[in-house]
Amino acid sequence: MQQVGNWFGTATLYISFAFALLWTLSTLSQVENLIPSHEVVYTTKLLVHVPPNSTDDAYHIVNVDLDGQRMPLNIDTSTGDSFVASRQCDTVDPKSGCYALDAAFNVGVTQARDGLADELLTISPQENTMMHNGQKFEADIGRGRMTGELVTLRANISGLESGNMSAALVHTAMSGQFQNGSFAGILGLGMRTASSQWSQSRMLPFIDTLIAGGKLAKPLFSLRFPRLGDPNAIAGILSLGEIEAEYAVKPIKYSDVVQLSSSEDKTDSLSMAAWSVSLEGLRMNGVELPASPGRLRPDAKHVSVFDSGASQIYLPPADFKEVVEKFEGKTEVRQSTSQGFTSDEVYFDCSIPQSLQLKVNGNWYLVDPLDMIMSKSSSPSEDGTVMCRGGIASQENPKIGDSILGMPFLRSVFTIYDYMSADMSSKTPRLGLLSLVDSGLAKSRYADLHTNRLR
Repeated sequence: MQQVGNWFGTATLYISFAFALLWTLSTLSQVENLIPSHEVVYTTKLLVHVPPNSTDDAYHIVNVDLDGQRMPLNIDTSTGDSFVASRQCDTVDPKSGCYALDAAFNVGVTQARDGLADELLTISPQENTMMHNGQKFEADIGRGRMTGELVTLRANISGLESGNMSAALVHTAMSGQFQNGSFAGILGLGMRTASSQWSQSRMLPFIDTLIAGGKLAKPLFSLRFPRLGDPNAIAGILSLGEIEAEYAVKPIKYSDVVQLSSSEDKTDSLSMAAWSVSLEGLRMNGVELPASPGRLRPDAKHVSVFDSGASQIYLPPADFKEVVEKFEGKTEVRQSTSQGFTSDEVYFDCSIPQSLQLKVNGNWYLVDPLDMIMSKSSSPSEDGTVMCRGGIASQENPKIGDSILGMPFLRSVFTIYDYMSADMSSKTPRLGLLSLVDSGLAKSRYADLHTNRLR
């Protein structure tokens, strides 16, 4: 999650890119000292939901059981940090980021219960399993500043035991941080180099903890997301340690994760900083458009970051302008400002399907036309046309990468995040992509289904 309007932000990624250099075998020796080795390996799955009180599908959660308390955590592939609201975070004051939360981690509770059938991840902060690290936490995340403390928890993931899950207990947060109770924290699935908890305190991210502890059959995870308003939408699943059998036999296309610099002034200093690919081009309603040159590599490759915490696809202003010009029907570009960040958004005639494709590693991936509609976002124009807020927006110079592939893209593909090796460093990580969109069917069903996205 980059820090731009809507929640589109994750731990400010002021995370020092210098720590990317720590992703070496010598670092792994430190990691092995932190986490005991186990011979038994596992695979497991977690259900991915749209928050039940949400009116849109901008964010997706997994239900986590913290000492018997259901904790909905937003899945974020762009940060390695995990957070959960503590009981100290004010849920009554509308100005508090924890406003309206009816779930908060009560540190004082020590009696755990069994998770419910759909709560596959259980974390038990019992007296002898939770460690207060004595370190305060403070970072700019999402809507702004969050403060709290760092802890280490014992996690049980559908029978898979891990005694070293790191998280930050949030005591204060900016207004809107948890979307008025839509979720109670973040489950960070990003790389270690995108973790302030690692760079500042040597606390491993969630996935790294499982892999380094020998917990997963394979050093990878996969994701698929649900879609509101689509009766044929697949169930959302986060699969740990394996590729789901249904998809493993299909023609998945892999791309090496692309290294990038922390700024355009340091393009000779590259690091493995995010789950990212090279965006080679765009195609809007059949018209092919080049992706703008990248800012963060000496070869000018355009680096796109996979960010499930981003509610839209964020493009550089020039690319956004080119794409919008190829929309069919009436369009309006409106400026949006949130938390000091300004971006342009496109509104278009809801009745007309728009076809956006993105080119990665020589392959084109279609964004389902339904995902081009930000759900529950329609408004009439002066002539009475019902206009929908589009799934793309502009952003100049994001905190990381040249563009952000958020939920409209990620709902349309099955993704695999593969470290390739148990040490997470001896081989280049890769991303697997499989389109979930039937181009002919997607367009033909649009007329019947697009109004579901507006209700």
